[in-house]
This record gives sequence, C-alpha cells and structure tokens, in this order.
Amino acid sequence: MKIIEKIEIKSFRSFCNRKGDKSEIYKISDLNIFSGANDSGKSNILRALNLFFNGQTSLGHFFSFEQDYFKKDIENDSKDIKEELVTIRITFINSKNKGKNATQKEKLFLPENFWVSKKFTKSSEYSHFSQSSGVETSFKKEKGSLYSNFLDSNSKKLKSNNSASLQKQLTDFLDSIQYHYVPAIKDQNYFSHLYGELRQTLLKAKDSNVDTKKGDFEKAIQEDTKTLMLEFENMLGNGNSNVNIVPVFELPDLVNLFQSLNVQTGRIPLRLRGDGMQAKLIPEILNFISIKEQSLTSKKIKLGQKAKKYFIWGFEEPENSYEYKNAQLLANKFKNVFVDNAQIFITTHSFNFLSLDGNNITTYRVWRDEKNKCSRVTKIKKDSNGMFQFEGYDLKTDSEKLNEELGVFQLNKDLENLFTETEKTKKEFFERLKMVNKPIIYTEGNNVVYIKKAKEFYAPSLDFDIESLGGKDDIKKFFFRFSQANFERYKILFIFDCDADKEYKACELKKTDYLLPFIFKKNLGNKEEEIQSGIENLFDSELFSDEQKIFSITETKRDGNTLSRVRSLRKPMFEKYICEERNVEDDFENFKPLFNKINELFGL
Repeated sequence: MKIIEKIEIKSFRSFCNRKGDKSEIYKISDLNIFSGANDSGKSNILRALNLFFNGQTSLGHFFSFEQDYFKKDIENDSKDIKEELVTIRITFINSKNKGKNATQKEKLFLPENFWVSKKFTKSSEYSHFSQSSGVETSFKKEKGSLYSNFLDSNSKKLKSNNSASLQKQLTDFLDSIQYHYVPAIKDQNYFSHLYGELRQTLLKAKDSNVDTKKGDFEKAIQEDTKTLMLEFENMLGNGNSNVNIVPVFELPDLVNLFQSLNVQTGRIPLRLRGDGMQAKLIPEILNFISIKEQSLTSKKIKLGQKAKKYFIWGFEEPENSYEYKNAQLLANKFKNVFVDNAQIFITTHSFNFLSLDGNNITTYRVWRDEKNKCSRVTKIKKDSNGMFQFEGYDLKTDSEKLNEELGVFQLNKDLENLFTETEKTKKEFFERLKMVNKPIIYTEGNNVVYIKKAKEFYAPSLDFDIESLGGKDDIKKFFFRFSQANFERYKILFIFDCDADKEYKACELKKTDYLLPFIFKKNLGNKEEEIQSGIENLFDSELFSDEQKIFSITETKRDGNTLSRVRSLRKPMFEKYICEERNVEDDFENFKPLFNKINELFGL
C-alpha cells in the first residue's frame, strides 16, 4: 500500500533548512528502510511523520519548539535559513482518483497527486500548526483547458464552493489516514496505547457487543453489591440532608479498560515473558487493525463512526529482541504480508532488513553531515554488478565517508548471505537427519556409483545406505552438525578423497563411536598426472590406456609440431567404462581398506 510519495523536513530536530539544499526523501515505496549510525537522525523521520499525522513527536509528547527546532552550535553559514519555523511537507498519491479529473470533466475531484505542508512555530502550543497545500495547483494541472470552468469570472480564482469542496475532500482524505508510530522501546505504556488503538477499531462495527456486555457486567456487580452501597450511602449522609449521593460500582470507560488488557499465554501473562515474544504481537495487531478497518463498509459501521482507509507504520527497530532466525522471518513478513495493508517506514540496524530487495522496497542511508551539523538522507541502489552505490552526489566529495557508509551495506549483505547459506545447510541437515534409518556412508560428488559397485564385490549382504553430500567442505560441515547433535542412532562413515587431508583431520578430532571419518590413501599405482586427486585416483594407470575414449584432448600445433597437449578426464565416460563395460573386481582393489572398515562397523 503506497500513499506517501515524498517527504520534506525542514528545521526539525537534526534536519536543517538551507538554501538550495532540501532534506528530501523521495522515490518512496511500500516498504522504506532507513539505516544509519546511532544519532544520525533516522528516528527523527518517523517522529516527523508522527507530528504531521498525530500532532505528537512521540507517544504522549506534543511539539516543543525548544526541543524540536533545529539549532546549530554556531550560526555562521550564509546558506542557513534563519526563520524559526519547523516544516513538514508530504506529497501524497491519491490512487483512487487516478484519471478522474481528466475523464469526468464537469466534476471536481481531489487530485491524484498533491502536497500538504504543516508548519510549527514557537507559539505552536499542543502542536498547533498552520497548513497549506498544492491541491488547487494539482487540480488545475489535471483539468487542463477545462480549469476555467471552475473559476469565478470576476476574481479569476476558484469559485468559493469549488475551493470549499476541494478543502473538504482534502480533510476527509487526511482523516482517512491512520499513522502508527512504534518506538524503539516497546514498554507497557506503548502496549496500553496499542490496545487502546485496537479498542477503537473493534467498537466501530455495528455487530460489536462489547458496550452491551460491559453494561450487563456493571448491572450484575451493582446488584450483588447493593447492600454494601446502601450502607455506604447512609454513612455518607450521616444525617446531613445536603448530601445526596447514590454510590454504585462502574467499570472504567472502554479506552481505559482496553489499555489495561492483559494477554494470557498459558500460565504466564505475555507481559512477563521475554521482550522478543511480546514484540511479535505488535505488527500482528497493527496488521489486524488495517484489515478490520478496511472491512468496515457503510452498512457495517456504527452511526457517527468513520473507518480508516489508509495505514502507515513508522516502526523503529522492529528487530529488537529478535534472534537472527526470527528476525529473518519477520523481515520477510514485512516485505510479503504487512505491506499489503500498510505503507511502512522502519529504522533498523539489522542485516535481515537491510538486505531485503524488491520492486516494493527502497533503502536509505541516514548520515551526519559534519560540515553542516545536520542529518542527510541518501537513497541506496545497486549498479549492474550488484554493488551498492549512493544515488546523487552528496558523499562523492568525501571518499572516506562514502566508503564507510557503503561498507556498512556490503557488510550487511555479506552477513545476510552467510546467514542464508547457514540456514540452508541447517535445513538440509535436519532433512537428512530425519531420513537416517540405518547405517550410512556419506561421500563426495559422483563417488556413490563407484562405492556401490565395490559393495557388490566386497559387502553384498550388508544393509547400509550410500549418499553424496557434495564436496569435501560439505562433508566436514555435515560431520560437525551430526557431532553437535550428539547423533547416536546408527553408525555413519564420512568418506573423503585423498586430496581432503585437512578436512579429514578436522573431523578426526571430533569422531565418536557413531561418527567416523575415513580418507582414501593416494594410489601409488596411478601414474597419470591428471588423476592425482578424486576417487578416480584409486584406479591403476593401465585402466586409463584407452586415451581417445576416456580423455578429452586439446592440442596446440605449429608447423606440424605439438606445442602443448592438455588432457582432461571424461568422468561420466570413465565411470561407465569401469562400472558397466569392465565390471571387474580386481579393478576395485584399492577400495578394500574402505570395505574392511565398513565390515568392521556395520557387519554383524
């Protein structure tokens, strides 16, 4: 869901106001990710939005000029604009009106694109503001030559009724937006506020019977405490005819009631569980509110209530209290689920969010301009080679700062790749773990075919599996994972080729009665220069004599002389030759040490 297209912030907290230098956030998407060092000013973007939509900079805090107006340590720059004014200007996308002003020529619609500016001054008590907009300018552009039909013939300005209609539509549009600001610290005060927001949504529906049930509960309490209240009434009066009080028990109003709600999770309330578990509820409630509000049609909503149509989240550090795996799941849910119902702005330090990519995502870097002592925002993009780069020229004059900022993104991408690879390996391991239901040997690459053939000669009656795990690094990784899992269900042999001495020794240090590494010794009977590694090394040189059949040969000649000659083994051809065409036990003589070990481990 996209409703904001551009944000401009002037003189708010860490954002300055300079001639020819806009603090502008553009190319905004469904999901917008702001990263930056601590104190760079990224949270001030979300607070500026909260001030614009909710009249508060943070939960329970109104605009304070003393705290919220940008102040420079030394005022000595001629480009600094001195007016004591905080401005937040937002350009909106009103997609439901797309093309209407152009196609319905006699009617008047709120434009499909327009800006609204709110200004705050020293006298802005309780976040009072003055508002201006570009609605009439955009309307004029969309109507084109027909714009004159809406003008007063004398003043050449919009007729008062037309201007009032546009203003009414703008007010309704802004009232239909709900901005949720989620601070970095999600304490009980925030949860109370969130439950209050939930209450407002739930009570809008006509079929909500919370009010009725509250009244029934109050009546039941009052009936059961009637005697107590009569005694209390008599005590209050105590012969004083001027006192006329009829006391009864009442439940608090529903806002307070919802704010005191407690989520019970088994025997332990959610508020007493870990921060990570509590934090998981927040985006789910916000998403529920969006879906519920959008479902409230005129027939379903109570008289006098208005449903919100557009939802914007300003979410600080959603990864707080999440472990890496759950943070990755959360990031993916923001990208693939939550953006369907809200436009989202987040601040983050997490590689799980910084590495998100897609057409509906824009990533920004917020950094401190040390020269001007203010915050700057720069969009991050990738070049054709997938390398990160800043859009624009803000940092190009400071190569050290540029490399520092880009390095953060590259580091986070590398971390994400490492995490993804680790999770992939972990998943593969658990899948293999579940499938182990008998003794098994794991080997490299295409070795399975050779070992199965050797089994026919040396251990035909033994029941065990033979599977490939990939390369020598994969064999080692899986050995370590089995070791960490204290696997003791069946015996497993991990087989390395003769060129994997380093990996074999690492596993040898961690071997158990159930997990054992094995390495083939180099075959001295193989003199072929190209076959000194891999399982093919176990076969003697005489088996490679049909050179034209089992080698690919590349020769470089000049004047009839051979300058170079390179051979590479046709592995599938050699495998077929040994295992199918020859199928001779003597060829597998160097597999005997392996099968001696197998018979020792798996034999009865």
